[in-house]
Amino acid sequence: MHMTRKNYHQTAILILLMLISQNCIPENFDADKYKETTFNFPDTNKNNHLSIVDAVNFISEKSHGEIVSAEKKFRKDNPVWEINLITEPGSAVKIEVSYFERSVLSMISDETPFTYDLRPSENFISLTEAIRIVSEHTQQNVMKWKFHKVKDNWEYNFWLFTKSGKAQLRLNAESGEIISSKKKSK
Repeated sequence: MHMTRKNYHQTAILILLMLISQNCIPENFDADKYKETTFNFPDTNKNNHLSIVDAVNFISEKSHGEIVSAEKKFRKDNPVWEINLITEPGSAVKIEVSYFERSVLSMISDETPFTYDLRPSENFISLTEAIRIVSEHTQQNVMKWKFHKVKDNWEYNFWLFTKSGKAQLRLNAESGEIISSKKKSK
């Protein structure tokens, strides 16, 4: 049977419409929410590493915000789960979770207000406590904060606004002691 040009185009359009309709109407949105990123990095989880669902659930337990994205990234050849969270006040926080265990490797936000509370683990002071310490040390407003490991120590870093420019204040995340305060001019 010989297909005419018209029949060929009709068949191609029908197939295209079927493909588009399958992709536009997911059967279960919650189950498919993070599907795209998991297919980018197929993982059979042979070594009991954290799955994307485990990482999302871990951060959901720690926060009262809404997780808007999660994907596997690499930091210095090590896989991490990068999770983007919108806090209840509406600030965005990027959180890196270890691929190998339920632990936070870093958190960062430059969107105010910082009136929410996050605690990387029971071993560290909470963000609220860290900001209280900063406000007792200086009357300047926090513009950005970050939790991460520097050498062998875990720190909160705060960027503050001053008349002369930006200043950075570092806090030990375990003890709450101020490590250093660097002032930068414009």
